[in-house]
Amino acid sequence: MYSYKTETLAAPSFPNPKVASATLRERKFKTQNGMTLMSLQRLPPRKTLYEQAYLTLRSAILAGEIDIQERLIETQLAERFQMSRTPIREAIRRLQQEKLLTSDSNGGIYVTKPALHDAIKLYDCRIALEQLAVMGACEHATNAQLQDLEQIVVQSANLEKQTEENRKNRLLDLNFRFHRLIAQSSDNPWLVPLLEQLSSQTRLLRIQTLSDTPDVIKIHAEHCQIYEAIANRDAETAVQSITVHLKASQQRITHIFQQYELTVPSQTEALLPIQCPHCQSEAVNRNGRRGSNQNHKQNYVCRNCGRQFLSTYENHRYSPEMREHCIALHRNGSGFREIERMTGVNHNTVIRWVKAAQS
Repeated sequence: MYSYKTETLAAPSFPNPKVASATLRERKFKTQNGMTLMSLQRLPPRKTLYEQAYLTLRSAILAGEIDIQERLIETQLAERFQMSRTPIREAIRRLQQEKLLTSDSNGGIYVTKPALHDAIKLYDCRIALEQLAVMGACEHATNAQLQDLEQIVVQSANLEKQTEENRKNRLLDLNFRFHRLIAQSSDNPWLVPLLEQLSSQTRLLRIQTLSDTPDVIKIHAEHCQIYEAIANRDAETAVQSITVHLKASQQRITHIFQQYELTVPSQTEALLPIQCPHCQSEAVNRNGRRGSNQNHKQNYVCRNCGRQFLSTYENHRYSPEMREHCIALHRNGSGFREIERMTGVNHNTVIRWVKAAQS
């Protein structure tokens, strides 16, 4: 007689056996008499397509893989990430809420371009919060966390001696790991998400300003002073060191903006409401496409005086070269939808261009 020892695991019933096999896995175990039995165990949940799209697009933005002049188009991103447009659209909305993406007056989505004023205020917030972080780290940091901080400082010193092409990006990664670990060592769970959001904006700012200025990332000595103060549990020196470090970074960024004339309208300035040129009212509604529909309606209409007017945005959405390129693709046999997938230009716009060229 064989004696069996079984293990019962609760598992939901699936109407489709393929779903069950994909969600559950078999786990083998042995009984006392050597018989091998199997049981089912739940697999850890997978990330949704929306989460995958959000994390992938966010990483591309913070790594500088998307140029600030590149317009983000859902169809192209969906093809790039091999997924449908719905998770891409939701990821774009979330990144707009985090102020990593912004939209222009024509609805185009671009990577946010911080202004000098935005950069200064960003560092003001970091100074206030990271002073709390280093004070908490001096009191609550564990020996393991101190060792991790020391390891980051050592890795930064070794990278500064190298000449790799991606050295700046790796140094930036170590820089943000250093500041994140200080926040985690403070034993203040409220600081971590706040500083994480500020760190994302800082990384975006540094990616856009460090392309031709390698001297800006020489911050190893400042990090050493901060680490030594935390390791010695000297809160006063730690606060002073982190303040000097962040103010120096603030001054370096200010110098870059002034030197390379990177000052652009801030996000708040770019999103100011459109005013009616006749009565200066802000009660304005969109009113069809800009002078292109069959009723000859203008771009906006004022609810106060009823007048129609064009937007003040003077840049054309597409260049003449793009227009000629799309017309040439159509002449070579490409369909309108195919041209839209290849160029990102809406197929209705291509149709209007082709009709205008034929007339």
